[in-house]
Amino acid sequence: MHVMQVLHTLEIGGAEKLAYDISRKFKKGFDFSFFCLDGLGELADRIVSEGGNVYCFGRKGGWDFALIKKFAALCTEKEVDIIQAHQYTPYFYSVLASLFSKRRPRVIFTEHGRHQPDKVRWKRVIFNRIMLPFTHAITGVAQFSKDSLVRFEKIPASRIQVIYNGIDLKNFPARYNKTEKRKKIDIADEEQVIGIIARLDPIKDHKTLINAFALIRKNNEKSKLFIVGDGPERLNLEKQVNDLALTSSVIFMGVRSDVPDILMALDVFVLPSIMEAMSVTLLEAMSASLPVVATDVGGNREVVLNGKTGELVPVTDAERLAEAICAILSDSKKAQAMGKVGRQRVEMMFTFEKMLDNYEKLYREIL
Repeated sequence: MHVMQVLHTLEIGGAEKLAYDISRKFKKGFDFSFFCLDGLGELADRIVSEGGNVYCFGRKGGWDFALIKKFAALCTEKEVDIIQAHQYTPYFYSVLASLFSKRRPRVIFTEHGRHQPDKVRWKRVIFNRIMLPFTHAITGVAQFSKDSLVRFEKIPASRIQVIYNGIDLKNFPARYNKTEKRKKIDIADEEQVIGIIARLDPIKDHKTLINAFALIRKNNEKSKLFIVGDGPERLNLEKQVNDLALTSSVIFMGVRSDVPDILMALDVFVLPSIMEAMSVTLLEAMSASLPVVATDVGGNREVVLNGKTGELVPVTDAERLAEAICAILSDSKKAQAMGKVGRQRVEMMFTFEKMLDNYEKLYREIL
């Protein structure tokens, strides 16, 4: 069975990482390839180096009908059985390519996050009604994603299935030597380390986290902030850190391949996003038995049990964010208990095996 994953690019992000992980770890009997509308990216290089197939014709502005024709021909040539489109624009092109392909592959639309501010776009609502009869399944990575499709895209709730993102717990042993993990990245025993792993993008709101960290440092000189990831906001954030005289305590680590080791070395994980659907790194942090502090938005509410696995705080509120982080750092027993319950929650609801089983069942049903 040939499944083609369709995305804007294969730069590292939540949707991209999900598609990549599915392709690597799916059960035998399934072949995966990737089609990028707009460009390649770091994950594309990795997929090709591992022997996978990535295709990209470079979408032009407006409606690129030539791209639809090429995409349809590719589906026919490669005998694609299922197209799984991640996000709305890939979905639009996938439906049209399916209709023009002699192969007529089944189409799955998977919704992840939403652009903000969200609103009803009636032109899209009309197109949705036209495309729904040619769409074989619609999934959301969180109940938030499903609710957004119903509210803003006017897609019937009965057509949408929630399949939560999942974490491979093999990368996160239930017991590990934290001291050894900290030595690997030069963290002293007495230091209290806050971490975030996210693309440096305005929607992740690193700016508020840095402002909160400046408040934390006033009373906690042992604290450090590790920022893992890269993106368009890096220069602005580095300037902010410099202006706040935090350059010795805020470390920009860039894109890393040792994320599990970094998480297991932290004391608390923070995700201050303005909007979030189903954050893979938030699930990874809980898999590492870390207490978490996240904003009370989107899918974060479905993952974090407020007061039990971590704390939920309002968006763009540096003071509340700082207070929640300090409360965890100042109470090691509470932090440990939160981390333990968070790990149990992932084991119960958000495992990679459960996610793969749900996708396999879906693939087989629509064929």
